[in-house]
Amino acid sequence: MSPYNHLTLKDRECILLGVTLNNTYQVIAEKIGCSKATVSREIKRNGGRKAYSAVKAQENYQGRRLKSRRPRLLTDLKLRDFVLHCIVQRQWSPEQISGRLVHENSEWHVSYNTIYRGIERDNLGIKRKNHEAHGFARKLRHRGKTRKVKGTIKERRGRFNDVPSVHERPVSCENRSWFGHWESDTVRGKTGRSALVTLVDRKSRYLLSQRVPKVNAKNVTQAMIDLLHTVTPKRVRTLTPDRGTEFAGYREVSQELSIPVYFPDPHAPQQRGNQ
Repeated sequence: MSPYNHLTLKDRECILLGVTLNNTYQVIAEKIGCSKATVSREIKRNGGRKAYSAVKAQENYQGRRLKSRRPRLLTDLKLRDFVLHCIVQRQWSPEQISGRLVHENSEWHVSYNTIYRGIERDNLGIKRKNHEAHGFARKLRHRGKTRKVKGTIKERRGRFNDVPSVHERPVSCENRSWFGHWESDTVRGKTGRSALVTLVDRKSRYLLSQRVPKVNAKNVTQAMIDLLHTVTPKRVRTLTPDRGTEFAGYREVSQELSIPVYFPDPHAPQQRGNQ
């Protein structure tokens, strides 16, 4: 983070007092905690020592700040109409719209986050039918449901506290030198329907799988126990699932099979195979 800070109205009042008392730039700078060059530029750009005004200098600063801001892209009516056309007529996602503009070397460049913000903020300039209407968000893939962004406080996936880390796995697991180190995952169909619980041995790539009627911790836990009971105990050394909530019963698996269970870092399921 940059250590630079903008002068405040209080700082400018101190500068005005220093100018009135005929203090040097160095003395004024030490009082407000900035460099002598900052004080010099501030006074010169606002009339010099004889005409310096704290209020006027603050107004000039605020005006420069407004002019320096990047204009909102979606105030361009042609761009906004193009985005609306792509969402309504072509059923494109904001990611597709942004990517297409780049692919075609268009004069317009707009990120998908800007489009999402435009929909959320003012429905891309189109008045909603009522106060609580979702507007054009209903035309998107998620049908107006709340977007889940990684790292936000509302996200629940990956909230396992004090679990053994994938970085603590034994060397034989990391270099795939022994059989018996398993990775677990789920292969899902339609949301809320059945799924496959899969177990893969890191060394041999041997696959075990079992169908569960619904993906939840109870079903997935029992499926993992049943599958690993079909293997010779010497070939069951460790287990590494991802951080999905369906693996919340890992302690039961660990106790039943007398093996350690490890988890990758949040949002890094690839560590199961990369480590």
